[in-house]
Amino acid sequence: MTDSDSITIQRAEKQDAATLTDISKRAFHSDTDFGTEGTGGPPGYDSIEWNSKNIVANFVHYYKILKNERVVGGFISGTRRKGYHVCERIFVDPDYQHTGLGLQAFKLIWDKHPEAQLWTLGTPEWNIPTKNFYEKLGFVQIGFTYDVPDWRGRFYEKRMTSDSPLQEIGELGDGMKQAVVEGTITKRSQPRHVTSRKGETLTVTEVELSDDSGSITVVLWNEQESLIQSDRIRIENGYVKSYRGALQLSVGKWGLIISLS
Repeated sequence: MTDSDSITIQRAEKQDAATLTDISKRAFHSDTDFGTEGTGGPPGYDSIEWNSKNIVANFVHYYKILKNERVVGGFISGTRRKGYHVCERIFVDPDYQHTGLGLQAFKLIWDKHPEAQLWTLGTPEWNIPTKNFYEKLGFVQIGFTYDVPDWRGRFYEKRMTSDSPLQEIGELGDGMKQAVVEGTITKRSQPRHVTSRKGETLTVTEVELSDDSGSITVVLWNEQESLIQSDRIRIENGYVKSYRGALQLSVGKWGLIISLS
């Protein structure tokens, strides 16, 4: 058996939560070697409760990475829509980093999900080692995200087939959820203030997003407008509703705005 053959991927189980949390914590804290100021990580990275919930959640696939049957990392994947898969998180025990284990783990994940037409992921701009790692895997940076204060994120995709799981704006309909579209901003309104049902003052801005198939109004609340830093954007996990006879696209709590390069 070769060294790479000894690496396997299995669905994590709840009893793995403590081990995976410990590895996650040490893995993300090791980023201090590559430019981050102080220790930290993504939401729940150091929480046994968070990892336990996501291991049994039905909206993500939580895998454990094993080397010679020892847990040495984790991989969390999700889907935006049919054919559109996301690497939500990958982490490897610092003792096993820079050994090719991460590359092999990705390949095993791809083998488990042959239905994926597209994979995407994000990484902090300051983390040059992850940039090099993802590009070695064939991921291509297509833009930036601005949803984390104080730094921007690189947004990558890897096309697995010539088909695209993205929707055209003309395909959107009332009541659709998990919409994934991209286009060019052709109009912008001035921000205005409205009062919510709870009496809160909110800021709302509307932009018109267009592609070759049509246009739709995108409703942006509060700081969402500041997340747009280019005229071309992709919206993920959007939802569509009809308002006064016209369709509107909104970005919910779990949505994402990518400013395309």
